[in-house]
Amino acid sequence: MKIKCTCGELIRDQTDYLKHKAHLIPDIHWFDFWNAIDAAIEKSGTSKKDKEEACMQLRKQNMFRRLWECTNCGKLYIDNANYNLVSYSSDSNKYNGVLDQKE
Repeated sequence: MKIKCTCGELIRDQTDYLKHKAHLIPDIHWFDFWNAIDAAIEKSGTSKKDKEEACMQLRKQNMFRRLWECTNCGKLYIDNANYNLVSYSSDSNKYNGVLDQKE
């Protein structure tokens, strides 16, 4: 996937572990997410197949949205509920690395 930022920069999403990409979970889904993890753990059986099935059920929940930050101007692009991009501009108009924060 490629996103053309309004500043002219091209935001690429063609691999994993990108410093300018994140997965966002709306607060209305926060506890559903944790409950789904608990259910997957509790329902996973002892076999490898049972555990894989529990993991797949969790992944099917699809509660997350994708988020990208332009590495030039800092504009954020977020998938809305219909998977259309919505953008938000940074006050600093520069790359802030907000998705690449280390603990």
